[in-house]
Amino acid sequence: MSTSALQTSAAKSLPRVNVADHLSNIALKNPDAVAVAAPGSGDVAGKNSYSTCTFAELEQDASALARGLMELGIRPGTRLVLLVPPGIQFVKLVFALLRSGATTILMDPGMGRKHLVHCLAALQPQGFVAVPRAQAVRAVLRNRFPNATFNITVGRRWLWGGWTYKRLLALGQKSPLDLPNTEAEDLAAIITTSGSTGPPKGVLYTHRMFATQVHEIQKQYTIYPGGIDLACFPLFGLFNSAMGITTVFPDMNFSRPALADPQKLLTAANDWQVTQAFASPAVWKKFSAYCAEKGEKVPTLRKVFSCGAPVPAEVLRKTLDAVAAHAEMHTPYGATESLPVATIEANEVLDQTSVQTDKGAGICVGRKFDTVEWRIIRIVDQPIESIEHTEELPAGETGELIVRGPQVSIKYVTEDLECGDTTHPMPQSTHNSLAKISDGNTVWHRMGDVGYLDVQGRFWYCGRKAHRVVHAEETLYTIPCEAIFNTHPLVLRTALVGVGPTGVAAPVLVVEPVENANIESLKTELLQMAGAHPLTRAIQQVLFHPSLPVDIRHNSKINREQLTLWATSQLRNS
Repeated sequence: MSTSALQTSAAKSLPRVNVADHLSNIALKNPDAVAVAAPGSGDVAGKNSYSTCTFAELEQDASALARGLMELGIRPGTRLVLLVPPGIQFVKLVFALLRSGATTILMDPGMGRKHLVHCLAALQPQGFVAVPRAQAVRAVLRNRFPNATFNITVGRRWLWGGWTYKRLLALGQKSPLDLPNTEAEDLAAIITTSGSTGPPKGVLYTHRMFATQVHEIQKQYTIYPGGIDLACFPLFGLFNSAMGITTVFPDMNFSRPALADPQKLLTAANDWQVTQAFASPAVWKKFSAYCAEKGEKVPTLRKVFSCGAPVPAEVLRKTLDAVAAHAEMHTPYGATESLPVATIEANEVLDQTSVQTDKGAGICVGRKFDTVEWRIIRIVDQPIESIEHTEELPAGETGELIVRGPQVSIKYVTEDLECGDTTHPMPQSTHNSLAKISDGNTVWHRMGDVGYLDVQGRFWYCGRKAHRVVHAEETLYTIPCEAIFNTHPLVLRTALVGVGPTGVAAPVLVVEPVENANIESLKTELLQMAGAHPLTRAIQQVLFHPSLPVDIRHNSKINREQLTLWATSQLRNS
């Protein structure tokens, strides 16, 4: 047998890994169950106002679309941008792209057109699967995307050429092609970070990562086929179809979750009698307040999930009041590069850890998932080439969290992403050297979060490493300091920033007060609180801001970089 034949034989014997295969099993067992529901054009209230597709239809159309892509010349590794709003076609296309072996580029359109175009151009896509508006922009800016030759319009196509979704589906339905084998380390997607906690980065997702995420989420939270999920964060909701869960997309702007209409969410939840739901803390805050005001509940909702930013204890409490008795609320912790990492249940927070949080202990995000390894290492701001160059810290000592596991991305895409609000984006090679640590044949990811492990093995989050305030006498961490002031009844939220060079930065507390608060008396009280606590006694400057800026994706993470510039300007002009 020739060398090439041996290589081909070996390649065929490698195990297939593709999260889309779970859908095939679900479709066989529950073909007629609703897989996806999305707001439609019907005038009838309740479920009849939604468009739906079954698991059998999702399975058939995803396979047909994948074959259609192959007929067009899409091959494993072909980079295709997906710019389609959450809905039935979105889910079908995601599974089709996974099955075709293409590399799906997923980005948050909420970052704005200018930054979005910069990011996409840097990633050098070979095609766009997008709605007409996005295709029109691509056509106008075709010089920015010289390699984008595979273009499919989801909706009405105008003058830019290419294929339509309907034609692609019809092409694939007639195709005899076999779908390619995808292996664990094959590239499945490039997902960009939001840029809310640093320069945006293109995270390489393998099929192994997606498969691990589904397995770990299903196992940890005992999710069984037959449930119904209110998906207020689309990317997380994609796992539903692989787990046999009906996905209900509510009527909302997914790029601006904090603006979601709580009445529409409540209506969708009760129309479909949802059993689980995922949303950012900003959504649960608004939803739970609305339910409390109106005396409403979702009595079928038994599993609630929230992540993207720390969830205040009061939001946990009010959300549990708005759902089924004895419901569980979980707050998984992780990042685009590594999800999930850890998890904690609301009752543990409310009964045990929230009191310590209010006293400056940080936020407990819980225990790690079984497939994750983690360590706390001494904080350094420089690249760490090898694990031998790290110093692991004991329980109780604050440092930087590093993780490794099958759901952890081992590197970023190498192109520079000129997007987000950062003025000077760093090359992705720099990101890799700053965020990755070699350990033999494996790689540790530096989370960029600081905190400590307690004796029970739980991680207590104390903020972002880049946000710590280092001045002449000590280092202040954002979350522990802010929590002390957030207990004041006239404070909505706070942000600790450092004004000046690292090492001699002046700690400044930026406060968003409740409406009509007496600013002068509140400032006096906050400075008294600062002086009374050993963690905050170095804070001698308090500024007030009408509305602290937050991230695009979850509308929950405070943009401290922007506030640092604002505070610097305020103090300079005072």
